[in-house]
Amino acid sequence: MTSEELETLLSTLYHALRTKRRRLVIQIIEKRNSNVLSTRELARKITSEEMGVRETHATGEPYRNAYNALSQTHLPTLDAASIVIYDPKRQMVSRGNYFELAALLLDTNISTVELVSALIRNGESESGT
Repeated sequence: MTSEELETLLSTLYHALRTKRRRLVIQIIEKRNSNVLSTRELARKITSEEMGVRETHATGEPYRNAYNALSQTHLPTLDAASIVIYDPKRQMVSRGNYFELAALLLDTNISTVELVSALIRNGESESGT
């Protein structure tokens, strides 16, 4: 892979990881043993996470909003980046060619932000600010 191709790939991956719902899709799929998930299942899990309720209570308008956003925007974006394979006719999602790389970027970035935030907080408390 040339440096230009690598730069394009990184830009594509970071663009796809830019929204919370897309990051949640990756985290949900990463935790699953199953290779294929339905859009409905993803929408229910995301609604549950966003609302702070059990999945059985993730219903109504919030669920419909999550389902529509996944179907119309988030899953096609992740598919275009080859992070997932999205079948809009069957409403099914599976891991794409760059899924593991995207998951690694996400895990690394989250860990780094948590570490740096803790260091900053500790530095502020030690300096009395």
